[in-house]
Amino acid sequence: MSEFALQVPDIDETGKDYSFDLTRSWLDQTLADANLRADPKAPEGTLEVHAQKNGTEYLVEGRVRAALITECCRCLGPAAVPVDTRFATLFFHRAGAASGPAGSGKKADGRHAAGHAQHEEVDETFDADDDELAREPFTGHEIALDSLIREYLVLECPMQALCADTCEGITVPEHVRPPEDVFGSSDTTVDPRLAPLLRLRDKVPPNKE
Repeated sequence: MSEFALQVPDIDETGKDYSFDLTRSWLDQTLADANLRADPKAPEGTLEVHAQKNGTEYLVEGRVRAALITECCRCLGPAAVPVDTRFATLFFHRAGAASGPAGSGKKADGRHAAGHAQHEEVDETFDADDDELAREPFTGHEIALDSLIREYLVLECPMQALCADTCEGITVPEHVRPPEDVFGSSDTTVDPRLAPLLRLRDKVPPNKE
């Protein structure tokens, strides 16, 4: 059953506005396989939609806002993923098509590159006449937006999310750290994993020409 469904008979040329809540339970369940979840400390997300009949098609424009959490790529702790994005899609009726949208023309597994932790301000304008608008089929008398919304939420998560730009990664436990004399100073930047190689180097006699 669709959580965000638009009843086609209710949509005419003048358009109709809809407002939905992106509940934490829906977000957690829908995004579980994408390593995303709702931020329990933030307000629940919102979905605002304007649907309008456009000839034989239906133009659906909307705004998605949600506070999500994923895993920091350095320390594996929680990293905030604020989502505030707009979308526009044309839906057309097609007999025998799969119920609900398959997507918006983007690939849900293609996330933004690293460094997208800071989101830019959302563009408030949309060109409804753009020929590049995604087109999705629907069947029956209902337009389901669930998979489309999931797709946009996943796309807003950077491939390498950070809890903070200054995150130093996982702290090496004291009992597995190499002795400080291996490096000569506790301030050295040599990778501790190279300690065995350094010990081996010290045992090799110098080359005499």
